Amino acid sequence: MKLNTDRLNAFYQVGIEKNFGKAADVLCITQSALSQRVLKLEQELGTNLLIRSTDGIALTESGKYLFDYVKDLEIREKEALNHVTGQSAMANGIIRVGAFSSVMRSVVMPALIPLINSAHQLKAEFLSRELRELPSLLISGEVDFILTYEKTREPGEESVFVGNETMVHIRNRSPKFRTLTPCFLDHDVHDMTTYDFFEQQGMGDLEFDRSFYDDVYGLIDGVRMGFGEAIVSKHMVKEDDEIEIVQHEQTVQSPIILSYIKNRYISNLQREVITHLLENMPKYL
Repeated sequence: MKLNTDRLNAFYQVGIEKNFGKAADVLCITQSALSQRVLKLEQELGTNLLIRSTDGIALTESGKYLFDYVKDLEIREKEALNHVTGQSAMANGIIRVGAFSSVMRSVVMPALIPLINSAHQLKAEFLSRELRELPSLLISGEVDFILTYEKTREPGEESVFVGNETMVHIRNRSPKFRTLTPCFLDHDVHDMTTYDFFEQQGMGDLEFDRSFYDDVYGLIDGVRMGFGEAIVSKHMVKEDDEIEIVQHEQTVQSPIILSYIKNRYISNLQREVITHLLENMPKYL
């Protein structure tokens, strides 16, 4: 049996977009034509590849396997074309990385500067997401690498320790912003960073109020403006005339973990991404 290329491409694009309308737009075909291609592929294989529900599109186990297969074909084809045309094996490649916001801008992106600015004419797609959202980006194929605080538990995924992110307590230097019950600025109601920090200091009974800022760099701006205090990554902040780092006895660190799918074909470009992240990220942490 030889699988139809158009049907495979239709299925693959739906797997990426998780939406028939968006996938049809990318492929420049009607949504009806796209649905027919996917349906005929499922009939040809005799199995369901997609789970269609009111919550959106998801891949079945068979769909996940086929998705990885098509992704590998795409990578191998690009490398073969580069080879036979005399281009670098990494030429015109795309680097796709997902990470939480505190490391994306100040650690991940600087670590990849030498690679992105090389002569390979590379493109980059950086997706900043909540920690809880990152694993699904990797599984769905929207990114090739994610940076999180924990090793993945999914079979077929590889997790590598990169370095430690040190957390610090910052506040405005001016005494006029001090209150009897301090207010700490957190990312959202699910953000346990402040609680965890003081728990590790043996100060789990500390009473404080909370305010929320969706932008992690907004926490630092909020401290600068006297809105409250915050627990942030040390690499994000420098002491100045307005902000000071409050010293505590315990050093609080979180491990940064790089994860990727190990049973997919790893291209030369992806190997270079891994090397640059592992070698350069610790310099910025």
